[in-house]
Amino acid sequence: MISTSFALFAAIATAKPSIAEYTVAWKPKVNETTKLNMKFTMQVDAGGQMMEIIAMFNISSKTTKIDGDKVTEEGSMSDFKLLMNGQEMGDMGGDTPPEGEKTTIVRKLNGEVVSDSTPVEMGGGERMQRFNAFYFPEKPVNFGDSWTHEWAADKAKGLQSAKAKWTLEGEEVKNRVDCWKISVVFAELDSSSGMSNMGTIWLEKANGNLVYSKMNFQNVSFQEGMPPTNGVAEITRIK
Repeated sequence: MISTSFALFAAIATAKPSIAEYTVAWKPKVNETTKLNMKFTMQVDAGGQMMEIIAMFNISSKTTKIDGDKVTEEGSMSDFKLLMNGQEMGDMGGDTPPEGEKTTIVRKLNGEVVSDSTPVEMGGGERMQRFNAFYFPEKPVNFGDSWTHEWAADKAKGLQSAKAKWTLEGEEVKNRVDCWKISVVFAELDSSSGMSNMGTIWLEKANGNLVYSKMNFQNVSFQEGMPPTNGVAEITRIK
């Protein structure tokens, strides 16, 4: 009896406590629609004078096809506004991103972009794909766990090597939605002038869709000819 009790006590004392693990995954549905409000606040040096520039617009998207692990989404932009030091600039002519133009994005369920027809003036192009990338974890994760993705340099395309890291910080109600709270760090690595991005995103626990994000970015050129800028990007799901 004594030896049995001792063995039981030893087993309890040395047993490792179970650690909860969570599956953070994207679960899209055909014909599902979303609408996101995008807001970019930037400080720009205009000939020695600092100006605050705010760009705002909405992105509407619809899941049109799911084929195995590939998901096709069609989207368009609307309600573009540009403010300089609080003054709305109105019609900027050719400098305004094309409202209503349809785009098609194909992604894998892990978040990898297969193809993207988004024009550069709307944030398209391979460099911005890397900058905005989100990869879902390949396995269940616990609070505090991180996962990463790396990209090789491609000099022919003007792409630096880059790395992103995501960390599951916890679960939180955001905008009345039960969410995963995930911190994000991204950086281009081959020069001190590389783009970088750091902040937090909230994904709906039920389906992995974005609810809100707030990111601080540095050295980002959103359009060709635009000087690199620093600022804050906020994305809010409004539908």
